[in-house]
Amino acid sequence: MATLLCWNCGSSLEEVPLPISRHANCQKCFEMLHCCRLCRHYAPGQPGDCDHERADPPLIKEGANFCDYFRPGYKAFKVEDKSQQKAAQSNFSALFDENDTDESPAQGTDGDEAAAQADAFADKSTSSPRRNPLDDLFDN
Repeated sequence: MATLLCWNCGSSLEEVPLPISRHANCQKCFEMLHCCRLCRHYAPGQPGDCDHERADPPLIKEGANFCDYFRPGYKAFKVEDKSQQKAAQSNFSALFDENDTDESPAQGTDGDEAAAQADAFADKSTSSPRRNPLDDLFDN
């Protein structure tokens, strides 16, 4: 028979008595065990991420629940493929090139706008003497 593994860390759950209590936690990572992620009916992509036709699945799939249709799934722990993760990181780095320091056009544009606004404010303040910049706002 297959060994039941924690859905989060993959550690063995041989010590956990069956049926799994709503209050049961993994001994290694302390995640809840009576949850959708450990259930054999958990099916990401299905409506409600559950393939049981009568279940009313909760929104938080990692939280303990009162589902009457909960059955532990022996394939709940998924080993992540590191090559896909590295490919995604390299694509992200290529998209947002972290080594690129040529941000001067964007900074220059913002700086030019700020300088133009400061000049416009200076022109208004020299044309008519005002005590406070709020006076320009309220025309006092």
